[in-house]
Amino acid sequence: MALRAIENILDDLSVSSKILGINISGNKTIFVYGDMNGLVYERMQHETLTEQPFLESFDAICSQADKLLKVCRAQGLSSPEVISVAVSGDLDVVKGTILSSPDLPHWEGAQLKGRLGVRYNLPVFVEHRSNAAALGEFYFGVGIGVQDLILIDLEPVVAVGIILQGTLYHGANDAAGEIGRMRMAGSGPAGLGEHGSLTGFASGPGMAELASLRYPGRWPSPPKPYELVKAVKVGEAEALGVVAESADHLGKALLWLIFTLDPEMVIFGHPGDVLGESLLTPLRDSVLRYGGGEARQLPRLAVSKLAGRLDDVAALMAVIDPYRQRKYG
Repeated sequence: MALRAIENILDDLSVSSKILGINISGNKTIFVYGDMNGLVYERMQHETLTEQPFLESFDAICSQADKLLKVCRAQGLSSPEVISVAVSGDLDVVKGTILSSPDLPHWEGAQLKGRLGVRYNLPVFVEHRSNAAALGEFYFGVGIGVQDLILIDLEPVVAVGIILQGTLYHGANDAAGEIGRMRMAGSGPAGLGEHGSLTGFASGPGMAELASLRYPGRWPSPPKPYELVKAVKVGEAEALGVVAESADHLGKALLWLIFTLDPEMVIFGHPGDVLGESLLTPLRDSVLRYGGGEARQLPRLAVSKLAGRLDDVAALMAVIDPYRQRKYG
């Protein structure tokens, strides 16, 4: 991989090329066998070993990937030609090195791209999880045909994938969209970030922590995020209050993105896809309130169309996007 230009690698691929896709966060790691059309033929999932050193976690990831490839071979499917990785945290995209990650605390400096390339003797493309999710919706989801969009990933931390004029925006240091670190208050829930941060108030784990802080009688300890979502779906006032407070903080941060980037669409990943209007309605109110009422037209706010398939498709996007950009422009 180091001796070959990325362009040459992409030229060797075709629309029928098969991909080993891996999507890694502190919650889970997803493995998929798919193709350049975003189709997923097989998938597996296991819990990420976040408390182990990177090398031990890496061996476990490769063991699970090997199981997936064995299942694919048993079905007569061809071997993958390339590996695509979506991973949470600060990342050097070109080198495929994880600089730091709040939900993968022992992965600092992990040379994920290099080790996977050596292990499987395949070219490896690596992308931020939030960017990969934005690309998934751009090519195959609710963002089809939209040239300027942002996707706000809410789990396990708050992060944004930004697409401008049909092109993914990384920023000068591959750090564009890391809005979860914004301090919204001097204290408050932390989630996997700092106390009072946007990740603390608005991420899935952060909302659960906020629920326990605001309503200890109802939730003596933070519920599982899915438990909070379930309470929202049945209309519990306390749960709706938690989401409304989260949306208020998220609206403040979103307002800066709207004013700066002027996107046509803002998409919300999980758990936004299941919260639906319970999140979007107070979020619109927040943006209008802090943004000066009708001073400008809101972009379209939407939840992920891919929903439960978003993580699977995102696992493929680190290679699908550069392939399509090079082939179709």
